[in-house]
Amino acid sequence: MDGADWLRTQLTAFGCASCGRAYSPGRIQILAQREELFFVDLGCETCGTQAVAVVTVQLDESEAFHAETGDLEPARPGTGDTPVTVPPVGTDDVLDMSRFLARFDGDFGALFRGREPDGS
Repeated sequence: MDGADWLRTQLTAFGCASCGRAYSPGRIQILAQREELFFVDLGCETCGTQAVAVVTVQLDESEAFHAETGDLEPARPGTGDTPVTVPPVGTDDVLDMSRFLARFDGDFGALFRGREPDGS
């Protein structure tokens, strides 16, 4: 097992910051490595949240690898690997978004403050 595979295996013990589900190995991508630093993309297959982490891998006194994961939290007990079922996007959803975009003026600040894009 190479360093990237070892790290991917270790990171499956950590959970998504949003839902707490454990990351699956297939959703952990090693983006880059610089000496003992690994830049890792973590994707939650349950809720879809993406995160980027910087992980330091070092040898301890017994010459075993140790990963310093910073703010990553262990997976919550009982979260399992079963994804939550989300209903598919329907025709009404598409029509609602089309109507919204037709009148959206691009002012995200106003949108997040709760003002409708048409000025009301």
